Amino acid sequence: MLDHLSGGRMILGLGRGAGKVEFDGFRLDMGDSREMFVEYGEALLTGLESGVMAYDGKHYRQPPTPIRPAPFKSFRGRTYAAAVSPESARIMARLGVGLLIIPQKPWREVEKELAEYNTLYREINGMPAPQPISAGWIFVDPSAERARDMAMKYIGGYYRTVLDHYQFAGEHMKNQRGYEYYAKMNEKLAVYGDQKAIEFFADLQVYGTPEQVYDKIMTIHRQTNNAGFVGVFSYAGMVHQEAARNMRLFAASVMPELKTFDAGAAIDRAQPLPDPRHAAAA
Repeated sequence: MLDHLSGGRMILGLGRGAGKVEFDGFRLDMGDSREMFVEYGEALLTGLESGVMAYDGKHYRQPPTPIRPAPFKSFRGRTYAAAVSPESARIMARLGVGLLIIPQKPWREVEKELAEYNTLYREINGMPAPQPISAGWIFVDPSAERARDMAMKYIGGYYRTVLDHYQFAGEHMKNQRGYEYYAKMNEKLAVYGDQKAIEFFADLQVYGTPEQVYDKIMTIHRQTNNAGFVGVFSYAGMVHQEAARNMRLFAASVMPELKTFDAGAAIDRAQPLPDPRHAAAA
């Protein structure tokens, strides 16, 4: 329905989840999440192309049921999913979806895993992978010093809520089936502590003067070849006035320059689906 209302401009995002509290709330085994994600992903992506939801899997069973309103345009080329671990990136390649990059690991690791994903995607799908979308927490200010101070306060504050909610340092993450990558994060948190992790995350994000912010976004493009950038401007209880100032300064001093840059292929490569009435007539 959202795609109909927006004239086909919707970008679909998928995610597996890593919060034990969420799986506990639904009374599900977190260790089954990878299998569940694949089944749900296959069912959803196939259903959006055919207009009928149908699946017979281990975790998900759905008798054929038409989607209403029926999809009028393919979601291929405009469906993305976050993939923190290399295993998840391989799943996304097999599902034929693009990657949403959320900065939380060294960029050299991101570049290596992205190259592996691109190669596998081409082998499986016979075509190049969609350019990724990159997200980033933004704080822009005329003063570089104030920008860093506020980034550590607010971007750092946001990441503290992430550590609290997802319990990455919890005992359950050490041997959690399907989350082997997070076990490494668990080990690093035990060695370096929360504060170092918070500072590391904040420094991966986009903060500084307008010039510095522009340069960082362009650097991310050179590292990832992303076709789009999603900026987050309000987080961690930031007061409204500060968030509005942050966004307005970005819009006035950074966005005009970014809009002159050609990042590559348009995100939406999807085509209208065949009219089922014409197919029936044929």
